[in-house]
Amino acid sequence: MNQPERAANNSYETPNFPAEGPFFEKIEDDLEFNPSVHLALELPENSLTLTDLGYNESSFDTAPVTNIAATSCFRVLSNEGVEALYHVCKQLEQFTTSNPRIARNVRGGVYRSAFLRGLALSPDVSAHLSDLLGTPLAPHGMPHQLAHLNYQPMTPGDNVDKWHWDTLQVDYVMFVTDPNVVKGGEFQYFHGTRDELAEIRSQGNPVPLERVITPDIPGPGYAVLMQGDRVVHQARGIESGERITLVNGYTYLDTKARDYSALGQLVHADPELTVAAEYTRHMALRCQARLSDAIQQPDFSQDAQTHARYLRRARQELDDAIEQLESLEIEAIRHFGD
Repeated sequence: MNQPERAANNSYETPNFPAEGPFFEKIEDDLEFNPSVHLALELPENSLTLTDLGYNESSFDTAPVTNIAATSCFRVLSNEGVEALYHVCKQLEQFTTSNPRIARNVRGGVYRSAFLRGLALSPDVSAHLSDLLGTPLAPHGMPHQLAHLNYQPMTPGDNVDKWHWDTLQVDYVMFVTDPNVVKGGEFQYFHGTRDELAEIRSQGNPVPLERVITPDIPGPGYAVLMQGDRVVHQARGIESGERITLVNGYTYLDTKARDYSALGQLVHADPELTVAAEYTRHMALRCQARLSDAIQQPDFSQDAQTHARYLRRARQELDDAIEQLESLEIEAIRHFGD
């Protein structure tokens, strides 16, 4: 007998943000996020599926909950929203850090800016993206996976980010600055699977240009939505001009979807204590959502064995989280180079 499908509880869809965080310094001139003013959500014209990219059922440990791999570009922010976000991002630039893959980025900005936090957690955006993928989404439970900001490197020509896949199941990449007034800086992704590109690069071959997709980005405030852990992508270097992008992470609410949190990769970008605390919060939210439904909406049509399987699923998530935390170590950072 299959486990009954249960909708995730609203406590996970709109989680309370932690009262205390790892940063005490906030930006000086913050703004209040107002969805009626700052959002201008539109639909993409088309999308690519995992099947289009060459994935099949044998590619996955468990079947994906959506076949949509990446959408074409669509609008997220109004002109007022772009102006407000840029204002916030320029103040956050003083907190840039680097890692082996990205020269200049800001993570955890949602702790420092209420505007950035409001945008990252916006239920309007979450609902819109859920419709685009055809499966319910929630903002990621790890705040450092929300509203990640990439800034252009100080050395002209250096790639903003290398060919890679994300430590996120779903995210959007949105331009904060206008990509049409700079030279370079294109966001691109590979028309193929992770394994295909790994094989190409292992043989010392470059990424085939005919298999590189460069979405048309009309201007700032426009984004591409993708399954970040399946779509291999990069950000090219800039010869001149300013480039800022925002990447916001989401998690699946479908109970069939396993969590994907690559802690051994995240410790390259974030302090280990922060990674451990935020991951614990994220997994606690997932389990809370599962158990809350059993508390609020007990299913009187199922037998004892079915309910036992439901509880075992929640316990398995906790056991998996404990194992990840107890075995946490820094892995070699994953990317395919420039």
